[in-house]
Amino acid sequence: MLKWIIHFLQSHDLFTGASTEFYLILLAVLLLLAGVLIELFFRFVILKLFYVITKRAKRPVFQFLRRRKLPEKILHCIPLLVFGVFQDEFVPYVLTVQRIITLLFVVLIILIINALFQVIDDVYRTHELSKKRPIKGPLQILEIILSIVFLTVLIASWIGESPFVLLSGIGAFTAILSIVFKDTLLGFVAGLQLSTNDMIRIGDWIEMPKYDVDGTVTDISLISVKINNFDNTTTTVPAYALVSDSFKNWREMKNSGARRIKRAVYIDMNSVSFCTEEMLERFASFPYLHAYIAVKREQRKRNVTSKKPEDSDVYSRLTNIGVFRYYLEHYLENNPQILKNATLLVRQLPAENRGLPLEIYCFSVQTDWVLYENIVSDIFDHIYAIAPSFDLRLFQEPTGYDMRGTKKEAGPKT
Repeated sequence: MLKWIIHFLQSHDLFTGASTEFYLILLAVLLLLAGVLIELFFRFVILKLFYVITKRAKRPVFQFLRRRKLPEKILHCIPLLVFGVFQDEFVPYVLTVQRIITLLFVVLIILIINALFQVIDDVYRTHELSKKRPIKGPLQILEIILSIVFLTVLIASWIGESPFVLLSGIGAFTAILSIVFKDTLLGFVAGLQLSTNDMIRIGDWIEMPKYDVDGTVTDISLISVKINNFDNTTTTVPAYALVSDSFKNWREMKNSGARRIKRAVYIDMNSVSFCTEEMLERFASFPYLHAYIAVKREQRKRNVTSKKPEDSDVYSRLTNIGVFRYYLEHYLENNPQILKNATLLVRQLPAENRGLPLEIYCFSVQTDWVLYENIVSDIFDHIYAIAPSFDLRLFQEPTGYDMRGTKKEAGPKT
């Protein structure tokens, strides 16, 4: 082909007397132009037609091929193939041309493998199993291994040695590789532990205060885990940090279909008192309390006439906070949003300087954040509103409004 070009140019009195190197450069330009034109034809005609045909395909693999541009990267091989066909024409630089073509081929193969593995991961993510057993980390490890193998073969071809000789010599650089790829090695081991022990999956809600993480896991790669926080920020945490440090995973809460409610209200202890007959009459009109108060009244009548110390009236008198606890327990038991077969209690905690904590401990049937918070708000809205009906005062720190009221009661100075 080179002789034909030289003969054609000289027969038309073009570039007569030019050196061989000039004709080689001209040949390279023509081959490059031919390769680019062929690639453009396949990209804008054949490939575009392929995308049009597969645009409405039900299988998502065609969308992933287009997103990762795998066909485009494969088409980049066309100019190199054109040069490879005519490489023997570049005498006396055939060996140099072969090495350049080989280098570019290796780079393209690595890019193609990267895009191919991304497509495989994208297709795998469409299955439910991907949330439990992600394969992005193993694919990245395999990509690194293949890249090392291809680069080793490339270097071996340049220096004229067997690739196995170079691979056997890698052991001498183990210490250096362990330093350079420290995060990769730690991430790989951590990824195996996370996957084997099923510690984390894509879609899990996790909390990790050390890294200010509170959100949903969106990606698990070789060396890092990506979390989309609830404030719409993204945090990337090293994979080995999830093994070496502690974190909270809310997956089991979602799977169980129950979410715990554990919150206390503070009662002013000065408002706690024994129930009078008037109070009992009033409380008996509340839901769930009529039968309870009737039983307690009957029990007290028996204790009054009894001579036994254990039947003393001291042990049978009702308090407003005790009746309030009984009311709240049955209010929660009859609430359709509270799980029936789980722990449910209303208990007193040790008294504090803010008052007497009365804690609600139960489980909601809703695990969704918005629905859960609405249930909790409805329950405590009711508690705050009903507490004064039991002659109980809820404690809160004094506010400016309280101070103005105190000043008015004190009256003007004399």
